[in-house]
Order: sequence, then C-alpha cells, then structure tokens
Amino acid sequence: MKTTKTVHVWNPLWVAGLLFAVNLLLHGCAARQQPARETVISKPPVQEKTAAGSLLASAHQSVQSGQFNQAEVTLERALRVEPRNARLWHEMARVKYGQGDYGQTVQFCLKANSLAGRDAALIRQNWQLMSRAYAKMGDTDKAEQAKMKAEAAN
Repeated sequence: MKTTKTVHVWNPLWVAGLLFAVNLLLHGCAARQQPARETVISKPPVQEKTAAGSLLASAHQSVQSGQFNQAEVTLERALRVEPRNARLWHEMARVKYGQGDYGQTVQFCLKANSLAGRDAALIRQNWQLMSRAYAKMGDTDKAEQAKMKAEAAN
C-alpha cells in the first residue's frame, strides 16, 4: 500500500496578514495617553488612481488634522488592498509617531524601506522619521545612525 505525505505550504500573504492582525490586536489593547501633538513634516503622498491611493490621501489628511486613530483605521483598510505599498507603510509609521508609539514607528519605517525599492526620497523620509522616533525613545546613538543614513540616501 502506498502512503502519501501531505506537505502544507503557508501562503505568505495569509501569514503576514495574520501577524499584522495579531500585532494590531495586542497594541490596540494597551491603553495609551495621547501625547501633545507634534508636527511631522513629510512630503504629501502621491495621488494615486487606485483604491489604496485614495485611502492613502484620506489618511494623510487625517494625520495633518491630528486624527491619528481615524488615519490608522483608513491605512489598515489600504494595507489590506495593497500590502506591498511602501508609501502606505510610511504613512502608518507617521500615524504611530503621532500616537507616541515610537517602537512601532521604527518597525513600520523599516517595513516601508524594505518595499521602497529605489525610491530614495521615501527611504530618506523613513530614516528621518526613525531618527526622530529613536530620539523620543532616548536612544541617541541609533537616532544619530538613522540621521546619517537619511543623509546618505540618494
């Protein structure tokens, strides 16, 4: 009698989505005090003619008006549509910075950089934001390293 072994292959998008959902669930349960609003200067997102592009524009407007929770919800929807869009991850990093979640800010910037390809302007913005986040966390060495990487991004 012949037996067949079943090999299960995980779908990477499914796994990434599951990890993202668990991360949001865990961080959503933590009660945080809203820090004083700090202006984050960044180039406005490119107006794309896609569903994710219009969601990105909407989230950017929410960030500009200090409505970080609304921006987060909008970006979560956009990331379900286009999980490999580096600009969406950068905008989510800006939201996390505005919410005072500097550890997540760094993680989302790193994710954006991993997807940015040759978009030097976006990579530079990510390193600048990481530098500010590290400074807020009191890690001046990493803040300086991130600042140097921002300056080196061409």
